[in-house]
Amino acid sequence: MTNFEWGSKINALPYGMLYLILALFFGTAVIYQPTIAIAAVLLIILLGISISRPQLISYFVLFTTAISINFLVDGSLFGMEILSLYKMAIIALLVPCMLVNGLRFRLSHPIWAMVMLLIITFTASIWLPQMTSSIAVKAFIGLSIPFAFLLINWKKEVAERQIRIICLLPLVSVGVGLLLQIAHIHNFLNVEFTGAVRIQGANIPAHLAMLAFMGVAIPFIEVKRNPKHARYFYILLVLNFFILIGTGTRGPMLALVPMILYYFYDILRQYLKGKSLLLIPLMGSMFLMIVAVFWQLDNLKKRSFERSTESTVDLSGRSEAWEYFLNKAAGSPWSGRGLGSVTVANDGTLYKGFVVPHNEYIRFYFDGGYIGSILLLLSLLAVFYLVYRAMAPPVKAYYLLFLAGFLIYSFSDNTLSTVQSIIPFCWYLNCLYRSSQPTDSPQKEVIR
Repeated sequence: MTNFEWGSKINALPYGMLYLILALFFGTAVIYQPTIAIAAVLLIILLGISISRPQLISYFVLFTTAISINFLVDGSLFGMEILSLYKMAIIALLVPCMLVNGLRFRLSHPIWAMVMLLIITFTASIWLPQMTSSIAVKAFIGLSIPFAFLLINWKKEVAERQIRIICLLPLVSVGVGLLLQIAHIHNFLNVEFTGAVRIQGANIPAHLAMLAFMGVAIPFIEVKRNPKHARYFYILLVLNFFILIGTGTRGPMLALVPMILYYFYDILRQYLKGKSLLLIPLMGSMFLMIVAVFWQLDNLKKRSFERSTESTVDLSGRSEAWEYFLNKAAGSPWSGRGLGSVTVANDGTLYKGFVVPHNEYIRFYFDGGYIGSILLLLSLLAVFYLVYRAMAPPVKAYYLLFLAGFLIYSFSDNTLSTVQSIIPFCWYLNCLYRSSQPTDSPQKEVIR
């Protein structure tokens, strides 16, 4: 008994010292650097949860994508941009998920394409004068991290829950945005110089539109794939559709047109085959479309036709930006200007908001030339095909239209390099692939 007590005290001594040192550290930090101290405590709590309940942390990480943290927090920390720190933090939090669930490299093609782009950058690209090695490495890490979410071998029930969370993200952004408005931290609405009023929630309008695009397109697939949860996905589809319209962002609206038209065709076809109950969603959908159009018609006119431009429709400076970046890339068409070089290409000629061209095809052509951009596109197509093969036949048409919408959307915005687009997109593809598997048994390609 005596030995046990002494043994316990001896074993407890290092832990007691550790707790004392931590208490002194945080006590001092609260006095001199309260923000850093609070952030450190929260990070320790999150790391503890990530080890004990990794699936809960995955839900938390997903919810964080509903907030454009880089537009809410100015400056940098420890010499790094807030957005870069955010990406590194979510990867760190998800490491326990990777260790518990294992990694599946079957969908890893885009990561290897990014590796090839980095190799091309240091061997064949013709760099701009402003380009540096650190820019290339930082761009590689930042662009590759979202593709890591394709690798985690989630359990099926966790994957299904994550899909439902992805569809909730626009509502989360709107809710947090209202709280930030009440606290006078961030405006819930964005009023443009044209007079157009746009909902932005806890983001900027374009980022909320990316979340809403996912929140509209995914329910179309899930209603077909999971009929037992049809009511849940129909409700979110309607709410997210109105959020998307409220952002006044035209790119995702146009990108969703093929899927919406096919939905009407599919419902009408089933109705004509005798499924009379489908008349309710058919008529309801048409009514909502009409209401949405009349609600935002004035805003869309202001954004598209109020300002005189060289083109008939105002593209918010995109046509000028696309021409500028294409001209800059002309000096190295095959191997590009180097990964990340597009971010330093604007010499002040363009509006400062065009850090990148708002067109992912031009962006990766600029960085990697024909070779790099084609490699990345082929890698994405490989992932799309593998997920397509795993899906049930009735869902495949909606899935293909979802991908078509994403590729169309990529012509007018930064879909592959914005957190609010690429993380939910990659996460959903992985969950869709995992949910389409017959069992939870580990695959051959899973590494634990």
